[in-house]
Amino acid sequence: MAQISSTPIFGFSTLDFPEKDRFHAWVEDNHCDCRLRHDDPLTFDAGAAEASLGPLVLSGRKWLNQDGASAYEVHRTQRRIRTDGHDFFRFTLVLSGRLLCQWTSPQSVKMAGDLFVLDAAQINEPAAEAGDVISLVVPRDLLPSQTELLHGHTLAAGIGRLIADHLLSLFQNLANLSEQEIPYVVQSTLQLLGAAIASTSDVLAEASSPIRDMLRSRILRYIDARLLDPNLTPHCICRDVGLSRAKLYQLFEGSGGVMRQIQRKRLRRAYQMLADPNRPQPHIAEIAWRHGFSNEKYFFRLFKAEFGHTPSETLENIRASVLKPTVPERRPEDADPPSGWTLPFGAPDH
Repeated sequence: MAQISSTPIFGFSTLDFPEKDRFHAWVEDNHCDCRLRHDDPLTFDAGAAEASLGPLVLSGRKWLNQDGASAYEVHRTQRRIRTDGHDFFRFTLVLSGRLLCQWTSPQSVKMAGDLFVLDAAQINEPAAEAGDVISLVVPRDLLPSQTELLHGHTLAAGIGRLIADHLLSLFQNLANLSEQEIPYVVQSTLQLLGAAIASTSDVLAEASSPIRDMLRSRILRYIDARLLDPNLTPHCICRDVGLSRAKLYQLFEGSGGVMRQIQRKRLRRAYQMLADPNRPQPHIAEIAWRHGFSNEKYFFRLFKAEFGHTPSETLENIRASVLKPTVPERRPEDADPPSGWTLPFGAPDH
């Protein structure tokens, strides 16, 4: 620790460790799980400085290796979120290097000059190229609730540039701050952040419907691609798509829930197999099992509620050309059926 003026500044450098241990030392006690993307031949030479400004924590990271930059992955997962209890927002100004925000849709690259927001209570899985950054950590209760809407977003408006300049100047002048000045610095910083959050969240609110539709479509594509996977669960969707369980449930609360969507898609896939006259006569129990229904009676009950007739009647009537399918009401989440026939749609959502 370097004590300069009245502001304690904590310094750290991986150069104090053997080369093979430097990355581990850098990420130890991190609130994320971190790993190098490749077996990088470069030594992980980096330094950091940090200071507490009342309730805020301002830090800077500097890459020291002049031979090139290492890339590493950062994973703040649902497990981490549940177990460590960290509850803050982090505002990060990229000075050099870049970050690929893999959990956003579409993917977003943060470059030098970008100031972006991360919420410690949401999934955060960037791929980072070692470089220089300045970060400000702010406890959640000091900012408006709509700050969580900005997770992963860049503050690009004029107020965002003011904050970027403010953080850079503040970090460069940490050693000159007196204890008496810190409360005023905290107050002015929170006012700037509040102004940026209010203006940016208003813009996001106007775009919330397209963003919601895009995210919902992404989840439905994920479900379609893994429909017959027995491990397809809300936990897997949240982990792989990159959103919280609460957000996932919110997206599907108007259509019976995400598991209901999975169930209905599996029932339609089972129907397609039963109703296709070009397939060999299938075993209903096998069809049920392959589509995630281990209980045949339960499968029969759900199938009849969905289509208005049992799987057995589907086999008998469609193959005898007695049951004539009707065109179902088109829903955004329904996959296109094979050409030449359509699914009967008899029962409403439950």
